[in-house]
Amino acid sequence: MIKGDSGEYELLTEAVKSSYKLGPDDYYLTCEIGVREGLGSKIIMDEMKTKNHGTHHHIGIDPYGDIKYRHFDKEHDFIEHPKTDYTNLMKLRLKKDLIDYPNFHLMEMTDCEFMYKYRNGLTIYENKPKTLDKYTMVHFDGPHTTIDVLREVLFFCDRSHVGTTFCFDDYKLYQMDTIDKVCYAHGFRPIKKGKQRYVIRKEYD
Repeated sequence: MIKGDSGEYELLTEAVKSSYKLGPDDYYLTCEIGVREGLGSKIIMDEMKTKNHGTHHHIGIDPYGDIKYRHFDKEHDFIEHPKTDYTNLMKLRLKKDLIDYPNFHLMEMTDCEFMYKYRNGLTIYENKPKTLDKYTMVHFDGPHTTIDVLREVLFFCDRSHVGTTFCFDDYKLYQMDTIDKVCYAHGFRPIKKGKQRYVIRKEYD
């Protein structure tokens, strides 16, 4: 059984349910930053199956390996991840647990590396190459510093469409008001706010 280390997963489910895509495109792309043991990604992929969408591809971004990084605004130095088991062994278990999800793409890198390498989209090969560059849903559960989340939001706002939803985990730990203003300027509006998670949706371009 895949475990989770967070709460309010029902709001993550709500974020997927609230997302939609206009037009005839049969391909849908979702993303989670900070995969850990994989429960968040599993919830996203399972819920997408119920929406009668076309082909769905999901990206999980996580470097693993107990790398050191700044996790919260209040920390001045790089620290090890609070969970001491955040290792490559966890990554191997994740791959085994999600082996039945062929359209799960684990990107073993940091968010910054991903945003640089995949700034033009994810290319898939089904009969012919197709590049997916618009995200229908994004779960922000990686580094919890304002500057990191803001950098991620700017990247995904530019690669969103009407109906895209964002779900923020532990949003009270960084300056969500600042991030909200950026999202608002890109057409996003609140959908649901809990004690730990916050869901918004793009209502117009």
